[in-house]
Amino acid sequence: MMSKKATETVIRPAKRDDIPGIVEVWRTSVSDEEVAGFGTPLSESPYRDVETLSSKWTDPNRMGSEEVIVAEIDGTVVGCVTVEDRGSSLELTNIDVLGERQRRGIGTQIVGFVEDLARRQGKDAVTLGTSRSAAGVPWRSLPWWQARGYHITHEEENDWSRSIGPGAKEIRMMKCLGTSPANTPDL
Repeated sequence: MMSKKATETVIRPAKRDDIPGIVEVWRTSVSDEEVAGFGTPLSESPYRDVETLSSKWTDPNRMGSEEVIVAEIDGTVVGCVTVEDRGSSLELTNIDVLGERQRRGIGTQIVGFVEDLARRQGKDAVTLGTSRSAAGVPWRSLPWWQARGYHITHEEENDWSRSIGPGAKEIRMMKCLGTSPANTPDL
């Protein structure tokens, strides 16, 4: 379950000792101003501080029903992602990269790891949600996801979007995985 890339990024299941690094990644990935109208306020997140995350952590690497995976470089946690089993798909529930390490391909490596994990688990797709503000503006990650092969399946109001504020919507996205090359018969 480990992935090592040329940049020496190691992607692996998180462990309790990673909690301070995960909190740092989460706290530096976006600001309160950026997330206003697009996501859960930072003050309400279980990732807001070490004590809160520690109290909700279940060993070996779970936060409730979600599995927590980290990316590290030289022993420092530089990114994290949470995933949840949804039957035929793997839901990517959250992804963050340390603010000072963004735009260096770490997020793309993490997503590739999640897609490979889903294939190994026999999943048909990776799904996720991003948001659209009440003003109709999509969260900044929408084009990034689309560039990685994810397409919009629909938009909806749900408990999460209502917690953001009136009129906000969740943009549901999916990437079909197809058959992995290892399972393709020779022609």
